[in-house]
Amino acid sequence: MSRPRVIVHAGFHKTGTTTVQKFLRANGKHIYPRCALVLPGRLRKGAARMAVRFSRFGTDALLDQFGEDLRDVLSAIEVKNRAVLISDENLSGRMPGRDGQPNYEAAPALMARAETVIREVFGTDADVVFQFTTRAPDAWLRSSYKHNLRTSRLVMDEAEYTATYRGAANLATVVQDVEQAVTGAVHVANLKDLTGGLGPAQPLIDLIGLPDHLGRRLTPHPAQNAGPNDGLVDDLLALNRSALSDEALKAAKMDLLGKAQEDDG
Repeated sequence: MSRPRVIVHAGFHKTGTTTVQKFLRANGKHIYPRCALVLPGRLRKGAARMAVRFSRFGTDALLDQFGEDLRDVLSAIEVKNRAVLISDENLSGRMPGRDGQPNYEAAPALMARAETVIREVFGTDADVVFQFTTRAPDAWLRSSYKHNLRTSRLVMDEAEYTATYRGAANLATVVQDVEQAVTGAVHVANLKDLTGGLGPAQPLIDLIGLPDHLGRRLTPHPAQNAGPNDGLVDDLLALNRSALSDEALKAAKMDLLGKAQEDDG
């Protein structure tokens, strides 16, 4: 591969990204011969953390540090005629709705900086491709609400949350803004359409271009990081609104969710 392909899979949150990353890790031995994988384990303490911080505070210093941390990770990769796939939804910034994060406004600047770093590391002729997964606004709002209710001290009810973050749910607009900020191709797939055997990982496998003999060995992975059952929403909201300490709140949520899983069999 004289012109390396570098695929950036940067989200969005609650569109099957965790399932994709678990799939890639589980099928790594079939993917590695054709594609080097850069997954959250190599990004969360560096580039992805800086991306989240940049989305919160928006300083040039944080954007620069994001680029430096990403460069450090990518510079250690031996391409060896392989593609490179970078997958972490936090590269697009903090998940909207988490502790007041308003939207994905930082994503275009982050993707533009990522592209600059990729071309510096792998060559100006690198084939840089961006892949995003989206979902309908109402479905995304519902999923992100339940996720943030479970993982943070969110005290809004769902109606207030939906009204507050309605603008953030238009993921197609974020993709369009990214397209204006980068020079590489930008691909998008709607989660509801990814119903084949490989689920939300299918677009990435297509971009890697695995040969048939390797593609046939890939094993689908069950959905990951699903939100809490609808029946637990009111209980989680009540816990978040309580006077429990952060530590006690965490324990109470674990107990509630654990009992629900046991009851589900």
